[in-house]
Amino acid sequence: MIYSDAHCHLAPGAQNPEIACRIYNSAHVADWAVAVDISERDDDKNFATVGIHPWYIADADPGFESMMIDILTAHPNMMVGEIGLDKFHPDMPRQIEIFNKQLEIATSFRRPIHLHCVGAWDKILHIFRERGEKMPPAVVAHGFNGDAGQIQMLADKYNMYFSYSAAHDDDKAIARISATPKNRILVETDTFESIDEIPELDSAINVIAALYGRDTEEIAEQIYQNLQRVISYVRPID
Repeated sequence: MIYSDAHCHLAPGAQNPEIACRIYNSAHVADWAVAVDISERDDDKNFATVGIHPWYIADADPGFESMMIDILTAHPNMMVGEIGLDKFHPDMPRQIEIFNKQLEIATSFRRPIHLHCVGAWDKILHIFRERGEKMPPAVVAHGFNGDAGQIQMLADKYNMYFSYSAAHDDDKAIARISATPKNRILVETDTFESIDEIPELDSAINVIAALYGRDTEEIAEQIYQNLQRVISYVRPID
C-alpha cells in the first residue's frame, strides 16, 4: 500500500517515514520557518506551504506579504496554504482581505493553494468568479465540506482537488466522496499531533475504496498519483 497525506501540520521529527508523499501546511507566520526547513531538505516526498490560516489573521502584520514573496521566490518547491475563510471565526472582512492578498501572491507565482473553507463557499466562489482567469494553477480543498453537486464544476473550472480524512464518514461526507472523480480525490490527517498517520489514512482509504467499489491498494495508488499532479506544479514529475 502506498500512502500519501495531502494536508498535515506535523513537524518533521513527528512524521512517519513510511508515508510516500506529504504536504506540511503552515497555519500562521510562526510556522513558516519549519516550512522553509522542510523545503530546503534534499527530500522528494515532503513538501511545504507558506500561508496564514483564517483563524490566525492577527498574525498578518503589515510585513507578511513581502515576507511570503521572499520565501516563495527563494523556494520554488513551496506552495501557498493554509488559506481561506471561516464563517465561525471573527472579522470576515479582514479574513477576505488577507485571503485575497495570499490568493494574488499564489497566482502571481503560479503555486497551488491549500484552501480552508467553513460555511463560506458562497464568498469563496464569489472571489473566484471575480478573478476570472487570474487563478492559481490548482486548488486543494482541504477537508472539503461544500456542495457535492458543485464538485465537478469546481474540478473543471478551478482545477480543484478534494481532500478527505478518516473523520469524513457521515452521510453528507459520503455523498461528497461519492461525487468526487477518482482523479481528483486526496486523503489527509490534518493532524498537529505526533501520531501514527497510517491508521488515519487507512480509514479514509477504506471508506473511499468501498464507495468506489475498488481495491484499497488501487485507490491508494490513485490518491498518490493525484497528489503527484498537485506537486508537479512545484516539482515536475520524473
